[in-house]
Amino acid sequence: MRHQPAPSGSRYARPRQNGGLARWATVFQARPSRRQALAAGATTAALLLAGPAAVSGCTASVPGSGGPDPLEGPARRAEADVALAAAVAGTHSTLAAAANALGADRAAHARALRAELHRVHPDPMPSSTVKPPPTVAPAVSPDQAVAQAALTQAKRAAQDEAAELAITLPGYRAALLASVAACCATHTAVLT
Repeated sequence: MRHQPAPSGSRYARPRQNGGLARWATVFQARPSRRQALAAGATTAALLLAGPAAVSGCTASVPGSGGPDPLEGPARRAEADVALAAAVAGTHSTLAAAANALGADRAAHARALRAELHRVHPDPMPSSTVKPPPTVAPAVSPDQAVAQAALTQAKRAAQDEAAELAITLPGYRAALLASVAACCATHTAVLT
């Protein structure tokens, strides 16, 4: 069986002479269309004009060597909020369910933030920059409204801190802090 040659300008190459499926290999034109060339040129121009802003999300998530890690503050605040929630739950039985839920979420935040800190700084940091978590439970007012206000204030402070830091950090760290801020906002809405 003799094969017909492909028409001139066809997108398909002449079949190979060795037979089988490989003889019908598809070969696309080497020259891009005008539309493809214009799209590639527009994309290149946009990237050149945007410059470093276009690739800022590709930076490493390791903070600079100067100063403490920005996630250290939210991690400490989460640990303090766990202690406050436990104290409120122990003092006020009517707030126990909301306080325990907050404590569980803030404990998860503390673990996630500490895991990220450990990922970035696997070696222990010098003891002068790391403060131990609070060991003494915070004092809780016997007045339920004051205790509820203390929980709300702690959650709002955590939400504000996480939201402010989220816009300054790259990639995963920003997403982690955005998640913390969203969770704190949800707890604030439920408790108030």
